[in-house]
Amino acid sequence: MLMKLVNWSLGYLCVRIRGIAPERFINLCCSKKIFIWELKRDQEDYQFFISIRNFKKLKPIAKKTGIVPKITCKIGLPFFMHRYRKRKIFFIGILFCTILVYIMSLYIWDINVLGGSKYTPEAMQKFLNEQHVYTGILKNKVNCQEIEEEIRLAYNDIGWVSAEIKGTRLIIKITETNMPTPAGEAIEPSHIVATKNGIIKSIITRAGTPMVRKGDVVKKGDILVSGIIPIKADFDEILKLQPVVADADIVCKSYYDYKDSFCMDYMNKEYSGKSKKGYYFILFGKKLFLYNPRNPYDKYDIIVNEIALHVTDTFYMPFRYGTIMTRDYKEESKKYSEDAAIKIANAKLNRYLQRLSELGVIITENSVKISIENNACIAQGRVIVEEPAWKYQKVQESEWRIEQTDEHNGDNH
Repeated sequence: MLMKLVNWSLGYLCVRIRGIAPERFINLCCSKKIFIWELKRDQEDYQFFISIRNFKKLKPIAKKTGIVPKITCKIGLPFFMHRYRKRKIFFIGILFCTILVYIMSLYIWDINVLGGSKYTPEAMQKFLNEQHVYTGILKNKVNCQEIEEEIRLAYNDIGWVSAEIKGTRLIIKITETNMPTPAGEAIEPSHIVATKNGIIKSIITRAGTPMVRKGDVVKKGDILVSGIIPIKADFDEILKLQPVVADADIVCKSYYDYKDSFCMDYMNKEYSGKSKKGYYFILFGKKLFLYNPRNPYDKYDIIVNEIALHVTDTFYMPFRYGTIMTRDYKEESKKYSEDAAIKIANAKLNRYLQRLSELGVIITENSVKISIENNACIAQGRVIVEEPAWKYQKVQESEWRIEQTDEHNGDNH
């Protein structure tokens, strides 16, 4: 790919040769180290590509063999510039677009929130706006570590959060405390430590020193596989400690406490079928309506469908467009039957269990009970699981460095 770009930047030619013994012409090119590529035969002719500089070296070979190379096509930047040399506005436009794309690449144009079921992306983006993190902010003003800390402080039930900038996107991943925490990756020497209390079901260590065995009870923060390997002499004397990135397959038996409740009374929406639809676009963070109809309804739902313009998955542009629809409805007070409420509670529980399964958790026992108490449907209990409940923890230098002591203390006689 790099060679193609270099050749295109310098320019190259498509050349066709015909005559007696064209193979001799090609062999002489090889002997004189004249580089040609994509050589192919077309009936009695040969065709190949050659750089502009090497084409000038063909003159003595052509004279010697009596074969005159004919240029059939000119390819590359020099020929492109020569072809459009009179179109100055065209090149000014290209230069302007290049500068504009570079300037846009300095900003965040999309904030994507992944994970979490309790906190919606809209709620998280509202919180980020309050922290002065918004679409259109300069990337050098975004501190991912500070964003992670602010989210942890504001939401006690978010156990893990990650913020990173990719292209013109700010990607925030969250995991609530009742969901498994991703292990992440380690580059520097690291231990493998438990992220929660549990029992070791299996452990296969590939790198590092195992600190637990199958059946051991572990607590959150315990080291499961040490990132320090002792190098010993013949008589088990420790010569040095070698720090590594611990690597192992670990399965822990643990649990998640589940609790959810909702009121038996609810407001039922009866849609009339009437709706109004508006169109808008957002340019550099400013929303402009192309058509925004008046809303005559007393109660209505708002449905927004927005599309962001992007070149790649990570390079988003400061332009969005979409529709906003309002749907008319009337409210009617109703009450769930016990069967309907239990069905809803079971559906919510199954969605939660499905999310656990998607994150690689094996569910071995489900003791969640659903009951109707004080005009509320309550689902509460414990889900027993098997999962890789661990994360990396960096090895500190003080853990593996052995201070060298002087064995010859005192006077020598």
